[in-house]
Amino acid sequence: MTMTNRHYQLLLAISTFESQIQALTHYSLENCECFALLQEKLDELSSWILQEKPQAISKELEVTPEHDRRIKQLRETTIKALCMLEKHQSQCAREHQLNLSEYLYQLSENTKIELKNAGIGNNSRVLFIGSGSYPISAFTISQFTGAVVHGLDIDEQAVTMANQLDLSHLSTTFSCKDLITEFVSFRPTHVVIASLVEHKWELLKQLQPHLNRSHRILVRFGNGLKSAFNYPFNPNLIEGWGTKLIPNDTAIYDTVLMERAE
Repeated sequence: MTMTNRHYQLLLAISTFESQIQALTHYSLENCECFALLQEKLDELSSWILQEKPQAISKELEVTPEHDRRIKQLRETTIKALCMLEKHQSQCAREHQLNLSEYLYQLSENTKIELKNAGIGNNSRVLFIGSGSYPISAFTISQFTGAVVHGLDIDEQAVTMANQLDLSHLSTTFSCKDLITEFVSFRPTHVVIASLVEHKWELLKQLQPHLNRSHRILVRFGNGLKSAFNYPFNPNLIEGWGTKLIPNDTAIYDTVLMERAE
């Protein structure tokens, strides 16, 4: 394709966000007061991604290698920053100094929309894969539905921090044990796969033999420009699954409701 001025402007914006977030992540390691600046920059990126104009230009550039490279580079930098910021937020929550960022607030609001579509209620048992150190989504599910929620994460420090949060009024637990072992032991009715989980299809393939048609799976992902904040996913990649996209134009990620079709 022929590149135009606006295409180069988008690539420059992506590159600028990446370099700024990378620098702020480094500065935050030196001085925790810089976490506020990092939070502001991530919220700015989140708002920019949701604008129609950048999304349209990004869609035009999807076939170009430079766009793909820049998006992937931004995603890895953003995810590293998000995980570090989340641990900072978790620490602040334990010390009652929490200033919830726009990203985390939207995460909580988007979860409420997902609950209705997935039919999660007070008799549900939700296995949340990729729960993180400050598991806002897991807490939101338990708080608004009364469901029992068990979070899994491969980061042992994140699991330890999540378990240290004083939310004894909620039915939430967190672990970093083997997925299938936890699935069989916990006996979930619903499974949620977080948008920051990279290999979603691999997890679904592991789970598929253990699922029946009553299980509901929520998969969060981000394609196109949204993949700068989330790992991408194609819900129609293989047969054997029924899918329903949950519409939410204000969400930084997309969500698909899946179930075994056979």
